[in-house]
Amino acid sequence: MKRLILSAAVLALSSACATTGANTGVRDIKAGSEAQLFADYLIGSYANYVDDADNRARYYSRAFAIDGTPELGRRAVTSAITAGDTDDARKLSLKILADKVDEPMARAVLGAKAFSQSDYKKAIKYLGEETDDLTVKIMMDIMRGWSQKGLGDPAAGKVTLSNLSGGAYFQVLGKVLQANMDGIAGDVDSALNSYALADASSVAPTETALSQARLLSQSGDIQKALEGLKTFNEDNGNFDTGPIKSYLNELEAGQPISQTLSPQQEAAWALTEAAYGFFLRNRAVDVAEVYIRTALVLDPNNDKSKIWLAAILEETNRQDEALALYKAVTSESPYAVSARLSEANVYFDRDQDATAISILETANQNYPSFTTRESLGRARLIRENYAEALPIYDALVNSMSEEDLKADIQPLYFRGICYEREKQWENAVADFKRVLELEPENADALNYLGYTWVDRNENLTEAFAMIEKAVELEPQSGAILDSLGWAHYKLGHYTQARLNLESAVELTPNSATIIDHLGDVYWKVGRFREAGFQWERALEYDPTDEERDSIKAKLKDGLSAGKTN
Repeated sequence: MKRLILSAAVLALSSACATTGANTGVRDIKAGSEAQLFADYLIGSYANYVDDADNRARYYSRAFAIDGTPELGRRAVTSAITAGDTDDARKLSLKILADKVDEPMARAVLGAKAFSQSDYKKAIKYLGEETDDLTVKIMMDIMRGWSQKGLGDPAAGKVTLSNLSGGAYFQVLGKVLQANMDGIAGDVDSALNSYALADASSVAPTETALSQARLLSQSGDIQKALEGLKTFNEDNGNFDTGPIKSYLNELEAGQPISQTLSPQQEAAWALTEAAYGFFLRNRAVDVAEVYIRTALVLDPNNDKSKIWLAAILEETNRQDEALALYKAVTSESPYAVSARLSEANVYFDRDQDATAISILETANQNYPSFTTRESLGRARLIRENYAEALPIYDALVNSMSEEDLKADIQPLYFRGICYEREKQWENAVADFKRVLELEPENADALNYLGYTWVDRNENLTEAFAMIEKAVELEPQSGAILDSLGWAHYKLGHYTQARLNLESAVELTPNSATIIDHLGDVYWKVGRFREAGFQWERALEYDPTDEERDSIKAKLKDGLSAGKTN
């Protein structure tokens, strides 16, 4: 209701604003008037409500041009930043500071610009003002600390970074930044001590591991750098793409890490890390976006920032902007695979499956790895192209050691699904049983094997036990409750089947399969009209071709005409 009311108000005001003397029956709003201010402010607020970044920036800026108060100016600046208009954000900031010299967001914007141009004195001037606005203060202090380093005063920079506000997370992040500064100065022991504190806290783990490897290798200890990064990689899932893999390739070739970071790049990764590691995790999406966009002002080539900003844009329905950022990550980047996979996901969301699959195929060709092959296999699996998914998963499973399978059972489980759908039943059973040998409490495998045995009227006692165990493990899973209900249905326990299937539909209301099953059990208990209603509903939720044909037959002639699933 709130959205409808606001929408009606905004439409009315928009109509009024657009009137230019035509005989419409609506009186014009005088430019610069209080009514115009109210109209612009309300439209900007509604745009904020519906995540319309461009109009939020446009109308808050118009309102600020009339009102001129720093509070409204700050909204206009923040909105301009999140709309990607950094030039407008700077112009607005200059206007704010003309009236309120200590407004923190305006200072942060202008300080970032000066810092990005290596004008460290000007940057420190803008960024040095104290403020009670904690989120802006953290951003300013990170940039100020590295501006002090750029100016040739690393001692002052370390003091600034050691005093980051915001609690434990930022205290540790400050330690990592001080360690990076010590490493640049050649104080290896001090840097390693600070990194050790960060390791223990799990703040910025990947960036800390990269920084340590860079420091050790560039100070002459390539072997220690390699051993440390290998250990980190093994402890975190064995990355086969991305910056960790890129660093490992250099170290394994006996070369020190070639990458060095400027003060601007150091500050940019810190802002990006804070955006993702703290603000997004605390649901402060707008703050996270401001941090990442500021990072890109400092380092326009920061691909990690581009990918994380694009992820935020996807969540706020700005897919075109997200796609542009993903495409801007070049093929030479360590983040190229992440960008291509994310790009494909956008096209999948748009139901442009052919384009998405083409991107995945090209990525797998250009960067062959477990990650790219698994992504291509999963895309085919989700789209029920089991014949083409099967050889991909077969190759993946055959490439995995026993330890690999224990660490990641999904390729084996997915191969089992492909075997079952391709009617290679014995192979499917072997894979599901192997999954359960490695993970006896894998609810998905218990459910899938148990359900399929029930559907085939095989091993019913064992199948029931499997499904019941799966329900115990995942009591809120509609799919698993559906299996239990379907097992009771197959045995003629229609009352219990109905209870299970009704609960399953409540938990998973958009599953064509579950709704179809509920329709079948309603028919069996004589509730024919309700059965038809459920079958009609099932058609609305993208059933498989086989399910669709069966449901249509049941709607025409009743349950005896349709094949139960």
